[in-house]
Amino acid sequence: MYEIVVERPLPLDGQEWQDLRNGKLASILHTQADLQNIIRSMMHPDANQRPTAADLLTMRQLLSEEQKRLIAEQNKVREANMALAIQEERLRKMLSPKRILKRSNTCPR
Repeated sequence: MYEIVVERPLPLDGQEWQDLRNGKLASILHTQADLQNIIRSMMHPDANQRPTAADLLTMRQLLSEEQKRLIAEQNKVREANMALAIQEERLRKMLSPKRILKRSNTCPR
């Protein structure tokens, strides 16, 4: 990830290497804070705290523009389906047979 972002190999030693080891990414990566946070999480000292490959694949910041557009379209379809379901429910309630009130004889004959 580092090599992709900075477009050069990981340093083998020196101050940049030390900064990486200490999690100081802002001085190295001149990128969005979101991306820095993702890279920082990938470098977490506790391996159990690092995101899995599956986790990374779901992070919006790492999606291609095409994937982002697809998700946006899927969200629009989902919202339209929800609105349609609400309208159908309202219509069903309006058209459901109403109880017919019958006149009862309250006076004895």
